[in-house]
Amino acid sequence: MKIKISLVFALSFLLVFCPNFLFAQEEEMGDLMEMSLEELLEVELDYGYKESPVQVHTYMNTAFWSFDEQFWGSYANKGGSYAGYPLFISYSGYISVSAQINPKLFAEAEFELYKGEKGQFKVCRLRQVWTPSPHFRLTLGRDFPAIGVQDKVYYPTSQFRLIALAPYLYLQILRATGWWDSGIHMSANFPVANDIKIMADMSIINGPGDKHHSSSNYLLNKMKPNSDGYMYENFHSKARQPWDNNKSKHIASRLAISPIKNLEVGGSYMFGKYDVDDKYNADYVWGHLLYGGKKLTIAAEYGQLMVDVNPNNFKIQSTDSTWGNDLNKTFGASKVTQYSYYFSAGYKLFQNKGIEYFEPLFRYEFMDSWKEDKLDKGDRNLFWFGFRLSPIKHWVIKAAYSVQTEPYADIDNNGMIVESVIDF
Repeated sequence: MKIKISLVFALSFLLVFCPNFLFAQEEEMGDLMEMSLEELLEVELDYGYKESPVQVHTYMNTAFWSFDEQFWGSYANKGGSYAGYPLFISYSGYISVSAQINPKLFAEAEFELYKGEKGQFKVCRLRQVWTPSPHFRLTLGRDFPAIGVQDKVYYPTSQFRLIALAPYLYLQILRATGWWDSGIHMSANFPVANDIKIMADMSIINGPGDKHHSSSNYLLNKMKPNSDGYMYENFHSKARQPWDNNKSKHIASRLAISPIKNLEVGGSYMFGKYDVDDKYNADYVWGHLLYGGKKLTIAAEYGQLMVDVNPNNFKIQSTDSTWGNDLNKTFGASKVTQYSYYFSAGYKLFQNKGIEYFEPLFRYEFMDSWKEDKLDKGDRNLFWFGFRLSPIKHWVIKAAYSVQTEPYADIDNNGMIVESVIDF
């Protein structure tokens, strides 16, 4: 690395100790003296080149949360860190640094300033994107895997992220290794006729895995009911890993069709082992429908996680240290199936009439954290009512209130969230 700032110190030394020498060399140093301070302070790196156009983009969102005591915990009846009291939170700030190396090669590094906490950030995308033709793209590095459509609905700036809080489908059923994962990602599209298009995607990634090191704390032992009979729901909070933990690589594939403009319908599937011994599967099945018109927005998805577990997880231990009776009538089962689906819609009003738009919206969700459970303790319905308001371009205010109902027992988990999102 060459640092031109050293020239400043050299000039200072000559002015003080060797003024005659300096003025004698005035003609030779004329060009140097005409250099601006900015040019003198420039740092030349051993990589990169000035001809590469670099862009920096950011979005940030801040929110006010207020949810009841048993909202969004590791179990349906156990509250999470955002439950039980009102909370102002600088939720996220995203910084994307990207460069179009040439018409076919693109690179991006994206980081999240995590929840506004001091010193907290996480890597989102670190990807190299090669597009040899308009119909094929190859991505190397960390990116959204080809399961679900989180690449279209994840960001708060997305048209399809109608409600500030992501649905249970993403919070509990699919998070991969934190929404993104490292590996090889391929995308292809095939124009058929007029506006009809078929899209295919595939990812080979590390996938969810067990980052724990003691046998008593393996992820495998997390997937079991608590003493109240509710199944553990935060599989992915323990399945994130910086590196892979086994020989198995998860393979995700997605196929979708766009039969008319602005409409996409498709499905995806991902499978692979998640434990350190390569014995237990974590498989996913997904389906989606997205419609993004000028006024009407519709997003609907179904997702299912099937996790192989040890049958002993479904036994409860009695006080005399012997295995007790069957819990939730699931004795002998070796799999936990969790699934969820949602339907959301919004319709823009007052477009370009003093504001960008005002959009009333609605979302219905269903969540079942333990399909095999005969008591249906993990079942719940969730209704969201709210709006999006964009006073000016690149600024969106979202507000919504949620009401949840449970067929087995009422859970204290209603609430509301107001969010402001700015991107630039």
